[in-house]
Amino acid sequence: MVVTKSSLPRPVVKWAGGKKQLIGELAERCPQDFANYLEPFVGGGILYLSLWRLGRIHGTAVLNDANPELINLYKMIRDRPEELVEQAAGPEFVNTKEAYLSCRNRFNEIRGTDACLERAVLFLYLNHHGYNGLWRVNRKGEYNIPFGQYVRPPRFCNANAIFSMSDALTSAVLMEGDFGQVMPKIQKGDFVYLDPPYHPLSSTAYFTSYTTGPFLFEEQERLFGMFREADRAGASVMLSNSVAPEILEMYGEYFIERVPVLRLINVNGARRAGGEEIIVRNYEGK
Repeated sequence: MVVTKSSLPRPVVKWAGGKKQLIGELAERCPQDFANYLEPFVGGGILYLSLWRLGRIHGTAVLNDANPELINLYKMIRDRPEELVEQAAGPEFVNTKEAYLSCRNRFNEIRGTDACLERAVLFLYLNHHGYNGLWRVNRKGEYNIPFGQYVRPPRFCNANAIFSMSDALTSAVLMEGDFGQVMPKIQKGDFVYLDPPYHPLSSTAYFTSYTTGPFLFEEQERLFGMFREADRAGASVMLSNSVAPEILEMYGEYFIERVPVLRLINVNGARRAGGEEIIVRNYEGK
C-alpha cells in the first residue's frame, strides 16, 4: 500500500492523557541519537509515530500497554490492515445509539477471545463513538461508556491513517501487560519514554479508565525504580507526569521542567482550564 504525505502516521484512537498538546515539547527534548526506542505506556503512540515520521527510529521499537484491546488493535493494524478497513466499512457501524449499544454488547461478549479482528474493529468504533472519547471498564473488565451522541458521524477508520500506521508498526515489538516487563529489554544507549497514568493532584482527581485496577502511588514508586534502573543502565529516560508534590519530590535528583497544558477532560466544560505538567529527564539539553 502506497502512503501519501498527507497520511503520514498519526494516532488512530482518542486517548485521554494523549500528548497531542505536548508533542512539540516532547519531540524537541528527545535525545538526538539512540539505539532502541521503548515505551511501556504507549497509549495513542503519538511520540513514537512522530519520531518514526522524522526518521529517528533506527533500532527496535518496543511498545507496551496494559490495555489488551489497544495492543490487539495495533497488532491488527500492523498485520491485517486491509481486512480491518474492509470490516470497519460494515453497515452496522453507524452513528446511532441503537447501533452503539449493539456493538458494545457484542464487544463485551467476545473480549479476550480469539476474535482478534472483530475485537479490533469494535474497539476502534466504540472508542470514537463513546461519550467524550473515553475508555472505561468496570471491575469485570466490561466496557461501559454511554453513547456519545455526536451530531457529525465520527470518521473512526480512516484508511490512509490505518495503512500509514501499519507501515510505522511493521518492525515494532508490541507487548501487552505490566510496564515492568519492558525493563529487562532496556540497554545502554536506548531511549525510554514513560507516560504513566498521572498521579492525581487531589483525592478526587483519579482517572482509572483503561484497566480494571487503579494506578496507585505504590505503582508510581515502582515506576520511579524503573526510571532509576534504566538511568543506571546507561539509557536516556524521559517521563511525563503531574505536578503533584509527591512526584516532584520523587524525581528531584533529575532534570524537571514544567510545561503548560489545557485540561480537556471534564464533564463541566468551564473547568477545562489551563494547568501544568512536568517533563523529567536524566539528561540535559532541549
